[in-house]
Amino acid sequence: MEWYFVLLSIFSVLLFIMLTGLPIAFSFILVSSVIMFNMQGAFGVRQLVLGMYDQVAQFSLTPIPFFMIMGEVFYQSGLVSRTLDSLAKFVKRIPGRLSIITLLGGGIFAALSGSVVANTAMFGSLMLPEMLKRGYSKSLITGSIMASGALAMIIPPSALAVLLGSIAGISVGKILIGAILPGVLLLVIYLGYVMIVCTVKPEMAPAYDVEDSTMKEMLIGALKDIVPLFFIFFIVVGIIFTGIGTPTEAAALGALGSYILTIFYKKFSWKLVYKTMVDSLKVTAMVLIIIAGSAGFSQILAMTGASREAVVAIMGMSASPFMIVSVMLLIIVALGFFMEQTAIMMITLPIMMPVIISLGVDQIWFAVLYLICLQIGQLTPPVGLALFTMKGVSPPEVSMRDVWDGAIPFVILDITALFIMALIPSIITWLPGLY
Repeated sequence: MEWYFVLLSIFSVLLFIMLTGLPIAFSFILVSSVIMFNMQGAFGVRQLVLGMYDQVAQFSLTPIPFFMIMGEVFYQSGLVSRTLDSLAKFVKRIPGRLSIITLLGGGIFAALSGSVVANTAMFGSLMLPEMLKRGYSKSLITGSIMASGALAMIIPPSALAVLLGSIAGISVGKILIGAILPGVLLLVIYLGYVMIVCTVKPEMAPAYDVEDSTMKEMLIGALKDIVPLFFIFFIVVGIIFTGIGTPTEAAALGALGSYILTIFYKKFSWKLVYKTMVDSLKVTAMVLIIIAGSAGFSQILAMTGASREAVVAIMGMSASPFMIVSVMLLIIVALGFFMEQTAIMMITLPIMMPVIISLGVDQIWFAVLYLICLQIGQLTPPVGLALFTMKGVSPPEVSMRDVWDGAIPFVILDITALFIMALIPSIITWLPGLY
């Protein structure tokens, strides 16, 4: 059977099983187990299990639970409210003031949580009522909140970046470092868009009187509520960047630092510790099962020869490496309309990464562009997770149409940023080159 028929058959069966409602990871494991049993019997299934175990037993995965703990601590302790209050003292009579505060707050907490859902839910609950009260456009409200949440997928620490590194076999530390400048670029583009659109159409964000703050109040607020959070971020990134410790050790110190901050802000409780530990354990277990399913799926593609033949076919094309990479990224964006991000990684990375290696393309550059394409999927219907999270925390007067309308401009901005980083690779590769 030709390799493309093999791939089509596997993906068709996989899609059918996923449509029955079986969780994604278990769908992959089921398909891999049945195919392996048919090919090699019980011996093949044992090899499949051993391969899955080897994949999830990697030391490179150990930052995930610590990053999850960091995000849960900041989300459940309510520290975000203090930070937003301090940010508001600096952002005064700027067009789209509340949207600007939301995006800046999202950038800060993206560097501490790594969870799109947590960030979107948090800022939706805190900022949406105030923005509605001030007469802001519903599409601007939902768009800025979802964009602030989606930044958590790019700005480190990103659990999805760790997952990508593990599945693709790329240095997790370099992906995290390489995503810093792209995350900042996305934030700057978002801020610029909001200020421009609110200047051209002031009715989208009506101005209102803002209480003046003295320089002393602003500095004290920053020192108390903003600087300590940046200190946690710099500890995590600094340890990775300087090579003093591994990403795991950096993540562990970040998790410890987050608990220390809750003591400093008098938010600490043993109930908080228990809840953050349990919730982090649930997410970590889910991620490990996903990785196991991905490992099994990769073994099946290798056993059937489909991945090898696909690489040979692509390498035989006359297109340039840039064109091949562009088509790959377009496929990721297209899949984002219909599939969840982890499923996209599990299906595409085992096929795409051998091609990237064969083409001699910088793997970190591709990985960060891949992450941005996944981020776009968070904001596109019908399965964008940020869309449903936004709707879930919105009052009835905010319709799903308002949520979709809010997402469209930021999807366009993401695509624009993608082009910029594709044409100027040093935005991604410069910092990892120093690592």
